Amino acid sequence: MTGLANTLRHEAALDESECFIDATFTSAKGGGEDIGPPNRNMLFIIMEIINRRDLPFVVSTHESNHHEVMLAHPSFDFYIIDAKPDNLIGDRAYDSDKLDEELRGEHKDDRSARK
Repeated sequence: MTGLANTLRHEAALDESECFIDATFTSAKGGGEDIGPPNRNMLFIIMEIINRRDLPFVVSTHESNHHEVMLAHPSFDFYIIDAKPDNLIGDRAYDSDKLDEELRGEHKDDRSARK
């Protein structure tokens, strides 16, 4: 899927310039080998970064003992295309100067690597 997404990006058929980030909370109803037995008090966060056409570039799950802003950066470990978005839009949960600085710093590195 990563190869296809990058091919479409290089052919200008995929726009990653503006993306949206959000999360939703869900319980681990079914349990599982890595999760353990079902526990109705155990919540997980599903993080998603999508482009303006609702195409997901990241869908990742995390334990809910972290705030959303702390999971934004690790979500990029699962990002399926080479370039990060020019604009990443999120709600107030992602309003963090530290996160903005980290993402801008990495974006500069990505941009210079693309030249």
